[in-house]
Amino acid sequence: MSVQRVGPIEEHAIAAILNRADRGDTVSVKATLNHIRHAAPDLVASNDELVEAIIEAAIALGLSVASDAGE
Repeated sequence: MSVQRVGPIEEHAIAAILNRADRGDTVSVKATLNHIRHAAPDLVASNDELVEAIIEAAIALGLSVASDAGE
């Protein structure tokens, strides 16, 4: 199964949350996903799509990722 890319609105929401972390920090995928869903409940992207985009964005920002989304 191939996960589709998220749109610009989802990317903006992810960036807004991840940009609060300092380079080298560890971010929780689960907490970031919950924060995004709470802040923007109307997003149509699936959780799988958002998780992939969160991980990609976090790595691009030099953040460590706690892969706890399935917990």
